[in-house]
Amino acid sequence: MAVYSMATSLWGSQPTFDEVIEGVATAGFDQCELAAWTNLNDQLTSADRRRSLNNHGVWARTIHPQLADVDLSAPDAETRNRSIETVAACFAPFAELGGFAAIIHPTGGENHRIEDAELRVINFKRSLDSLLARADAVGIRLACENLQLKGEPRPLCRMSELREVVDDYSPTIGLCLDTGHANNNALDAAEEAKIAGDRLIALHLQDTDGIADRHWVPGTGSVAWNRLHASLTEIEFVGARTFELKEGDVPAVEIASIARQVADAWDSGRFTSNLGLPRPGDLLEIAKK
Repeated sequence: MAVYSMATSLWGSQPTFDEVIEGVATAGFDQCELAAWTNLNDQLTSADRRRSLNNHGVWARTIHPQLADVDLSAPDAETRNRSIETVAACFAPFAELGGFAAIIHPTGGENHRIEDAELRVINFKRSLDSLLARADAVGIRLACENLQLKGEPRPLCRMSELREVVDDYSPTIGLCLDTGHANNNALDAAEEAKIAGDRLIALHLQDTDGIADRHWVPGTGSVAWNRLHASLTEIEFVGARTFELKEGDVPAVEIASIARQVADAWDSGRFTSNLGLPRPGDLLEIAKK
């Protein structure tokens, strides 16, 4: 049986930590991915957070560090060093919750230049060296996520590029496949999963129209989900399949509950892929069939 997780970024920044974890559990998930910019940005202690997670029976399996003003491949050392400190700031508190891996973005910012591409790869490796030492010190792993090209000469957006990087490191560093990002890059998520292979330790499940980073519920866009799950079976993926969704006009707990129904439909072989953008309520009815 596949393992599923829910990204807490779905709840935004308004609810309390306990309310968010309660929502995750109410939707039927026992694992989650924390968002450092909201879930660690309060006055709670690690003991408070552990208590909340334990009370609701949820494991904080992964964490997404702060993203704002972060560029681990920046051509200038000042930006890169500041980014390293920002990303690493969540490692220790996350480890205190018994976490498994932190998801990191290889690049950041806009206006990428083709002449900087090689330097950005080199600088990202320098950042990885520093982040790996800090992750090892607290006992967590790192997962490098594929990002969107956004029409720019942005390096490290394909699994082939990321695989080449992480193969130079110990298994502490793995890969995270974001299905929506792959789709928007005109890449087949199923093939990207195969390329990631045994270095794939995390997944971000979201659907898109191939244009923007929609974070729709799987089945409401153009990702070939059945092909992806066949690939995950082929590579014997055992990590969590994390739904990374956005709230929109529908309450977060309702979207999370629909995602749980989709997960159950996948496991039972009842999922119909590429449904043509139905409303969440329609998707829920399909998942129940």
